[in-house]
Amino acid sequence: MAIRTSPSINGFIASDPRLTFNDNGEARLYARIGIQHYRREDDGSFTELEPTFHDLVQFGKGAELSADRFRKGDNFLAQGYVRDYTHVVDGQERADEQFVAKRLSHDPNLTTYTVDRRPRAEREAPAAERQSASRNGTVRAAAEQQPVGAESSGLGY
Repeated sequence: MAIRTSPSINGFIASDPRLTFNDNGEARLYARIGIQHYRREDDGSFTELEPTFHDLVQFGKGAELSADRFRKGDNFLAQGYVRDYTHVVDGQERADEQFVAKRLSHDPNLTTYTVDRRPRAEREAPAAERQSASRNGTVRAAAEQQPVGAESSGLGY
């Protein structure tokens, strides 16, 4: 059987992510993202070019989780697809595209984080218990413990 693949992108969150809900209560995360570009030179080195900026959206439970985990400046990896759409800007209809993320995670080449390998039941404490622990400082997100981008892989891309 063939390996199933899907489009992915990597970049940085360029705006504060916004979580909204539609009339049916479905979550939608929106963020403006930047994608770095590089040109390979004849000597094998890379020259950094200007980044390009795009729209990223995510829906459902993933959007809610991502809204808690991401902030402006975070480096990310996203799996999903590009969607063309039209919208009105200054009274004019405009065609545009956005990346719809099915999965969104921090870029491990540029982000220091901790993996929680406790059994699932221990990780999924009731919400009131998690909130209490968070207020007492016993539970902290990895992003709060270590600044994003604090370590780089040095790979040059």
